Amino acid sequence: MNMMNELLISGGRIIDAADSFDSIGELLVSNKKISERSAKITKPASARVIDASGKLVIPGLVDPHIHVSGDEPGYFMLARAGVTTALDMMGFYEEIIPWLRSSATGLTLGFLFPLLPGRTVSGTNPDKPELREVIEKALQNKAFGIKIIGGHYPLTPDAQRKAIEVCNEFNCHCAVHAGSTEKGSNIEGLEELAELAADLHVHVAHVNSYCRGLITGNPVEEAGRALNALKSMSDACSESYLDVINGTSGRIENGVPLSNVTKNCLKAGGYQVSADGLENAVRSGWGQVNGMRGREIILLSPAEGYELFKAKNSDVTLSFAVNSPGAAVGITAAKSDGRFIVNALSTDGGKIPRNTTLAKALPLVRFGAFSLLEFVEKACLAPAKMLKLANKGRLSVGADADITIVDPDTAQAEYVISGGQIVYHADKFFEVPGTLFSYDGRGN
Repeated sequence: MNMMNELLISGGRIIDAADSFDSIGELLVSNKKISERSAKITKPASARVIDASGKLVIPGLVDPHIHVSGDEPGYFMLARAGVTTALDMMGFYEEIIPWLRSSATGLTLGFLFPLLPGRTVSGTNPDKPELREVIEKALQNKAFGIKIIGGHYPLTPDAQRKAIEVCNEFNCHCAVHAGSTEKGSNIEGLEELAELAADLHVHVAHVNSYCRGLITGNPVEEAGRALNALKSMSDACSESYLDVINGTSGRIENGVPLSNVTKNCLKAGGYQVSADGLENAVRSGWGQVNGMRGREIILLSPAEGYELFKAKNSDVTLSFAVNSPGAAVGITAAKSDGRFIVNALSTDGGKIPRNTTLAKALPLVRFGAFSLLEFVEKACLAPAKMLKLANKGRLSVGADADITIVDPDTAQAEYVISGGQIVYHADKFFEVPGTLFSYDGRGN
């Protein structure tokens, strides 16, 4: 671990979307902050030097949609992917804090408390007094805000609207996985959300995941509808990811998968929506079981996955290759009046093995879908603004020293620096305690 107060990053191509800076130069890190950015910096006597010649020097990635829930592997997987700040979309304080204090590789993390019918709220149609009580308690317990998990565990449309209204009253973050008791996790669910929250501030989660062709059979057509739905919302922010796999629960209840997303995935693959159908999907490899390898989680082979699926009585995380690349690229690159319609890039990763923002998006820069500055905007600056973290996502003097040094040829992170400390380099992780960002009455 680098405990020095000063670090000089020399010779790299520095990209900072905050002030449209793109130039070969040097960064000096002092006391966890960027203290100087210039073409040439006189090396302080005590500073460690990192030669970044031929590399990209960008802000640490800010991922506005991940899942770690206290599982140690997720922190290491994020560090390897160049992420220094993230929002856990379904977290509980007591699960996250022990790991954040020890093995978090310097991650700055916030979490959203989930509204789960029958678990954290009374049912699918809680009233406003109940929602206020639940949300206020979650904020007191250090949540950054609330997550409505409509695609998996839906609320009624009326309760969804009320929950978003309460979050707006508290000025806390509210993210929604579109879908309700009336509409599914698909383009119709997103269009329903756009109507329900047309005038409210809301974070629309993983826009690409509603464009799988479930309604029209044409993911690209549904992507167009998704973009139009977002444009109709007056105060929404949003993110999307580029990987083909999703992540969902394998839990079975009363002979059928508990999650509605899992049900949709079985239908998409031509499998029965039943316990037997899910078992057959896992055995064939359509449902890929997530399993441990060292300090990371990977997609297991069908044989290994089936063995773990049976051993865990189906209580595993599954991934299905249901996302359309064409829809995802179109959603990522689409603009209106010169601005991106979907604000940020995300992964929906963490402990789910799809932390691929660098690997998937940098080739799109070479392709010409957007510029390198625009990539840094979507992967660093815009998500930092979504989370109201003013010192993240930028490399200007005074910003937090969260830096990712990337090999442009491999699209892989070589160094990841968080708060001025090296947390990942040369396939080695450094267990630097993380930092929690939470609600304080102003949403930051």
